[in-house]
Amino acid sequence: MPDASKKQGLWNQVADFFGSLKLALVLLLALAAASIIGTVLPQGESLAFYEAHYTPNSYKLIHFFRLYDAYHSFWFLWLLLLLTVNLVVCSLRRLPAVWKVAKAAPRTVTERLFDTLPFHRILTFSSPIPEGRVRLTQLLGRRFGRPRPLPVPDGEAFYLERWRFSRFGVYLVHFSVLILLAGGITSSLYGFKGFLELAEGEKADRIYAQDGKSFQKLGFQVELKKFTMALYPDGTPKEYRSDLLFTDGDGKSLEAAVKVNHPFTHNGFTFYQSSWSRVPQSLRLRLENEQQRLEVALGMEERVPLPGTPYSLKVVRYIEDMARFGPALGLVLFDNQGHMDMGLILINHPEFHGNRIKDYRLRVLDLKTRYVSGLQVNRDPGIGFIWVGASLMLLGFLSTFYLSHRQIWVWFRERKDPADRLLTEVYIGATAHKHREAFFRILERSLQGIEGGRS
Repeated sequence: MPDASKKQGLWNQVADFFGSLKLALVLLLALAAASIIGTVLPQGESLAFYEAHYTPNSYKLIHFFRLYDAYHSFWFLWLLLLLTVNLVVCSLRRLPAVWKVAKAAPRTVTERLFDTLPFHRILTFSSPIPEGRVRLTQLLGRRFGRPRPLPVPDGEAFYLERWRFSRFGVYLVHFSVLILLAGGITSSLYGFKGFLELAEGEKADRIYAQDGKSFQKLGFQVELKKFTMALYPDGTPKEYRSDLLFTDGDGKSLEAAVKVNHPFTHNGFTFYQSSWSRVPQSLRLRLENEQQRLEVALGMEERVPLPGTPYSLKVVRYIEDMARFGPALGLVLFDNQGHMDMGLILINHPEFHGNRIKDYRLRVLDLKTRYVSGLQVNRDPGIGFIWVGASLMLLGFLSTFYLSHRQIWVWFRERKDPADRLLTEVYIGATAHKHREAFFRILERSLQGIEGGRS
């Protein structure tokens, strides 16, 4: 017995801890702090971005705690799990008492019952019981539910109730929160957020995560058919749009347009218009030094040998506007020993003294560019949980804050007045577990509609 008592005591302590209001408040404050971090600190950038923009110590904290992706971090997942346990324990400990009250039969009708109810009235009718019962049951039944007869020692009695289920409104809210947490945990464990850059005419069947290493296969192919941009009179972008073609493994295809704030979802992946850029489609360069002059044609990321030299050239970067000097190209010159020289040339300023690499002066003879659409791609398997949880939470709030379990007892008894005339006395009592004053006002107005009665 002592061992059993100790185990029971330990279990109660554990249940008290996980079901405490203090723990719930701490977890909610921690989740609020996490939301602030996720809002203030840029999310989804590369680790190089955080290393470049924050101090070494701050970068270490960001990297260790995965603050760059706070909502998918291990500690955020543990906060959600602890809040789930807290809600479950709280609900299970309090639900039996509420269930017992909600399932209890109506209290027995006696004169003492009406003295203990917060609302009680006595009406007198000059008509016999059947006539008064019909009038009163019709009047109350329209507003407060179907009358149910109750056993009484004399006369007749009935009971009305409405919205018994409202006692469980708070548990519906708890259940909705659990569903929302399940959605968050599902998204954290199985969701994926990546980025996809497509030039017009390009196709892809996978997306890469923010670290640039891990990737997610789409299970279908997406092609950028066309990228269009609308501009304001001053030349700034007004709207940009990607016309995409989705092709499934069975050959079925679907065209869709993705614009800013107008995403499109295909097979569980949602495509958002995130950014745009331009890259060289074709390029002709002139390279010259004191001994020779060369002209080469090449494309982006294409390594081309320079005739008559031990060198090859590659375009590795295109900048739309370099410090307000217009577009610029980043170039790498390779020798046959694997050594590299790098340079950055201004396309619209051929006279710029920095337009050179090794001993070559460079000049862009012709440049054609094409648009590249930057698409953010998300897969969120928890979104169904979110919709269901949000809907149930709305119903739970409506039940909790706007409805109450309303109960009415009515007892008809006959007696004779001093003139030996038959009268009917009607005892009316009512209660509600919430919003009593509003309920009693409605009931008073309903009783005033009975002719021939008096309080």
